[in-house]
Amino acid sequence: MLFSLFQKKKTVIIFTDKTYISSAARKNACVALARENENILFIAWFAQTAKEFRETFTHNQLPENRIIEVRNLHSAKINNYTPVFLEHFPLCAKEEELVKNWDVKKLDVYNSLDEPLFKYFGGDKIIALMKQMGIKEEEVIEHSLISKSIRNGQENLAKKINFEQSASSQKEWIEKNIG
Repeated sequence: MLFSLFQKKKTVIIFTDKTYISSAARKNACVALARENENILFIAWFAQTAKEFRETFTHNQLPENRIIEVRNLHSAKINNYTPVFLEHFPLCAKEEELVKNWDVKKLDVYNSLDEPLFKYFGGDKIIALMKQMGIKEEEVIEHSLISKSIRNGQENLAKKINFEQSASSQKEWIEKNIG
């Protein structure tokens, strides 16, 4: 018991979700963020997401090298940047493993309710509810309950996976691993 006092405490990194009704609104928000802060490094879990955002950044005359795929990321690349995720990975354990040694306490994740992971969690119903409540497409939805719900969904999803197959997009990942 005494020795547990001297063990290194596990750093808890809080993922803060900034959720939009549509992918277009999410992309617009990321473009605006990139314009206002040059020290943001946008991180994509999937090659397809990185490709889409690079095209969006190029179209908006922003440097596409500010978007990086997780597979090409090493901690030295984030030293002078504030990392922002462009999506969640379907399994929270994989997210936690990636960031466990980063010197950050909070990470923002930009999501949209129409992306495949949210569709799997019933995002279409949430979109209809948000529109009924009068929330505009470009408005961000940010609350700890949303982040907690996403994490719970990821944990439930992890229970269904025996062997993870890699994929180039969230949609393909869900098709390959959940069916």
